[in-house]
Amino acid sequence: SLNPLFTVGNQMDEVFRLHQKASHAKARQLSIDMLRFVGIPDPESVYKRYPAALSGGMRQRVMIAMALSCKPKLLIADEPTTALDVTIQKQILKLMKDMRRELGTAIIFITHDLSVVAEMADRVAVMYAGQIVEQASVYDLFREPLHPYTKGLINSTIKLGDSRGRLPTIPGTVPPLSKMVAGCRFHPRCPYATPACRQQEPPVIKQGERTVRCLLYAGQAMQEGGQSV
Repeated sequence: SLNPLFTVGNQMDEVFRLHQKASHAKARQLSIDMLRFVGIPDPESVYKRYPAALSGGMRQRVMIAMALSCKPKLLIADEPTTALDVTIQKQILKLMKDMRRELGTAIIFITHDLSVVAEMADRVAVMYAGQIVEQASVYDLFREPLHPYTKGLINSTIKLGDSRGRLPTIPGTVPPLSKMVAGCRFHPRCPYATPACRQQEPPVIKQGERTVRCLLYAGQAMQEGGQSV
């Protein structure tokens, strides 16, 4: 996301000049302050460097500093720890949680890493083939996943002291959006699929404080006075 042809300072200054109409001198000071805020040592020196002179973790911090420069109410972080080693990943996650606490910024965190979900999230939305198939608090999701896809994801992760040998996997592949299957989008890979799943798109079923898009819970919701949403 950083342009290799411009220095870190040049790219950070642009945010303040465009959105806060700051002068060049003011933008420089604000940029250095933000680099210091995200824990970058010697921010005056980093301000003058090109991105290639920084490590992956440092570049991630620069991007987070740029994203937080205008004190947004919402930060959308799409795979912000991909390709980072676990030590740097932990530092970036701690930084984002600190920023959330200090600035009051809400975060939409997009990731495929369930360990990161457990670390960062308050509420989780699980997506499959372009649809949200389950929403729940992070505690409820890991304690009792409802949707077959969520169950498959959690079952296929390695746990401390795991002695299962070969990990279970979800068979098949995600269908291309240009050739989406009829009915439930997960049914070709689902061990609980019924003929109805192949014909009827499942409604979103409200289960207490959570929702699940699955016909397995449609009848149960009717019996318990639940509802589709």
